[in-house]
Amino acid sequence: MTGDVSALTVRPARHDDQPTLEAWSSREPVEWVDRARLSAELGTRNYRYEWSWIAERGDRPVGRALWWGSENAERPVTLDCLLVAESEPRPDEVGAALIRAGIADFGAGPELEFNVDVDVRWTQNPAATPRPQRPRRLGFRPGTDDEFRTLFAAVAPGSLDAHTLAMVAEQGVDALADDDLQFYLSLPGSRDAWRIATLADGTTVGFTIATRTAYDASISYLGVLPEHRGRGFVDELLAQMVHLHHDDGEQRIVGTTDAANAPMAAAFGRAGFETTRVRIVHAR
Repeated sequence: MTGDVSALTVRPARHDDQPTLEAWSSREPVEWVDRARLSAELGTRNYRYEWSWIAERGDRPVGRALWWGSENAERPVTLDCLLVAESEPRPDEVGAALIRAGIADFGAGPELEFNVDVDVRWTQNPAATPRPQRPRRLGFRPGTDDEFRTLFAAVAPGSLDAHTLAMVAEQGVDALADDDLQFYLSLPGSRDAWRIATLADGTTVGFTIATRTAYDASISYLGVLPEHRGRGFVDELLAQMVHLHHDDGEQRIVGTTDAANAPMAAAFGRAGFETTRVRIVHAR
């Protein structure tokens, strides 16, 4: 696909464009994809040439957009890095052209996200690796995919998660549960680490999904059923996930939450996590 904005052309990358894709740097206080990460992600098919877009004026590259998806996906899910040359007088036009080209080419499908990771203190700070107290009131057991699908739907009411709220409003709770299950199954890490949290009498309180991002051990998802909220169980669920990763030898653990989800942010703080970045998510 080719677009034109004031002599600007936009196209997907080819295999022989790797030097062009690699020849980028940024001085902005925004996390960006460097040569080493690009090469590694191309190797795992999380980045692909057909998902990587180049903006040019004549033969001069002036913009790069890298979309990320799971290795077996037919379509990406996230715009991971968008860079525009400092020489461009209207960088917003270049960026918009790159985004439009990708959206048009990828076609209909689940909502695409555009992520911007900004360091809170404009420095590179490592994530915390806390060891909170182990859970005292809860036990944890494995569960089937059907059980987790049911739990994804059950924790949706009253959720403060923006993605959950938007998808329930647009497509309903069943679509949300299906989408969540498939997404978390697609993440790196062991499916065997998923756990259902129960009281001593067997009552289900919530669940945890401790897997990985492409780079780190992750607090991927935890949910407390509405009838058990407000009793501090979130701290025990989070503690269980932290200890699971530490027991596996992980020294760095990451997690994200929406700014509006103050209870989850507070739980991360109580567990000793350090806020290192603010993510601004745009979706279409």
